[in-house]
Amino acid sequence: MTEENYRALFDRASPSRDLVEDTLAAAERPQRRGIPAKRLAAALVCLALVLGVGNYQALAAGVQKIIRFFAGTGASETPVMVVEEADRWTEGDWLCQLDGVSQGEWLLLELYLVSPELEEHQLATRKLQVYAGDTPLEQGCLVYSEWLPYNGFAPQGQAWVSLSGLDCGPEVAWREDGYQSRVHMAFLYRLPEETPREVTYELLDLEAGGSRTGLLELTSAETLAAHTDSRTFEEGTVTALVSQDGRQLSVYAHQEENDDGLLLTGAALFHHQVTFIGASGERYPDAGEGFRSFTSGHVNVQLASAPDWVEEPIVAVEIGAIRLVYEHDIWWDGPGGGIVRTQDDVVYGDLNWVIDLT
Repeated sequence: MTEENYRALFDRASPSRDLVEDTLAAAERPQRRGIPAKRLAAALVCLALVLGVGNYQALAAGVQKIIRFFAGTGASETPVMVVEEADRWTEGDWLCQLDGVSQGEWLLLELYLVSPELEEHQLATRKLQVYAGDTPLEQGCLVYSEWLPYNGFAPQGQAWVSLSGLDCGPEVAWREDGYQSRVHMAFLYRLPEETPREVTYELLDLEAGGSRTGLLELTSAETLAAHTDSRTFEEGTVTALVSQDGRQLSVYAHQEENDDGLLLTGAALFHHQVTFIGASGERYPDAGEGFRSFTSGHVNVQLASAPDWVEEPIVAVEIGAIRLVYEHDIWWDGPGGGIVRTQDDVVYGDLNWVIDLT
């Protein structure tokens, strides 16, 4: 359809001139997701025709949602970026670590505080401000921006968790080093249009006082990988990246909507379903300690690694199963009726997805 077609259809619904201009501008705006702008524009036109001038408030509300959809909020074709080297330091006898990943327009940073004691009935409170150059990054949402102290009504912050019940992630190695509990805090930020190669941060302790500043360098996951393989499912495409030595695996979903209206938002690994295969043919399951799941409402990147004690070269990596999370439209028969967006997941087993490194 041409711009003239759109304008003619809008004339039948008689929305305001500003509405027409905003919609057409959104249709031509560079997008961050793989959704055809013309198809979304047509959907907005249909909304206007159905609701018409007699339900302008509903039309305006729908327009705002669809224009945000036009802009590609929450999905992207830009590469996954990883913090090249986590920032680690100590606070007294606590071990502290800050690292993370970005996907599309979102940066997810994760802070760990690790203690040699069982910090029972304690809450940790931190605020993290992140900058690209001199510009502070917009916080994604309150849940992922700061963990607040007691507010006079109810305790807040993040609780300490015993390491004894955790069987994967960096907690495994920390437990072996004699640590007993940890706090995990996630912080989410929106990146500028041009993804920065480094960000600086200021971490504030909201109860004890004090702060720490540092720098995190971001590198494309594809740059760090020597081997790349993708698999397309009904819900979308998943890419696996393997390092030069074969000991590191990264997996992420392409957050793009397909022609059937399915938007793949995440791909989750099961660490016991990731196997590293040695030159001798010996199979080494992921040991758990190298497994990381960077997950928020906008970022979903999975990491796994071969056990440290494996000495022989790794010649292949096998993914046995994967869980995909996706969004799609359904018809709601309840009060008000209509099409609503919902989220579902599906598990694919017996994949035999082998990435040959030879």
